[in-house]
Amino acid sequence: MAEHRSALAECLKPGVYGAAAPGGPGIAIRELRPLAVVQVAAFDTERASAAVGAALGVPAPPGRNAVATVGDSAVLWTGPGRWLVIEPESRELASLLAQHCPGDVAAITDLSHARTALRIEGPQVRGLLAKLCTLDLDPQAFPPNTCAQTQFGQIGVLVYCRTDDGFDIFVLRGFAVSAWETLIDAALEFGCRVT
Repeated sequence: MAEHRSALAECLKPGVYGAAAPGGPGIAIRELRPLAVVQVAAFDTERASAAVGAALGVPAPPGRNAVATVGDSAVLWTGPGRWLVIEPESRELASLLAQHCPGDVAAITDLSHARTALRIEGPQVRGLLAKLCTLDLDPQAFPPNTCAQTQFGQIGVLVYCRTDDGFDIFVLRGFAVSAWETLIDAALEFGCRVT
């Protein structure tokens, strides 16, 4: 596979930024790459969910904002009959899904080049995200293995809660630099380690 150039290649500079506490930065941020991102848009939701299950070993979640995981793969619900399948780039994910999802079941679209993904972790991560979006980030309202679409200011993002203090953020490639700058600026008060 050809290597994709990061949308953040010119601005992602490793280091520690902001006011780190004595125990170290409260936030760690890194770009997830290389990453395969494939959209499944169902024409027949039940058959598409089952086809995703046959391809990956876990069916697409039927519920709102739900996430299904198996190994390094995650299937994120993004709307009725719509999912993003995300995993480290190690195989032809779009082709695999297309083999299991005939054209009358779902449309499969490879969005790997069109998305930038960031992993944000640390004890202050929910406080950081609360500064940027209007989601209820209380762990009972937004527990691990859920996702939601929201905005960082005027930038649309998909937020995936992986663990109590770990989130992945997906943003359109064209807005990646703006989202990165917004995120880093908001993280300065907590201290932030960029890797």
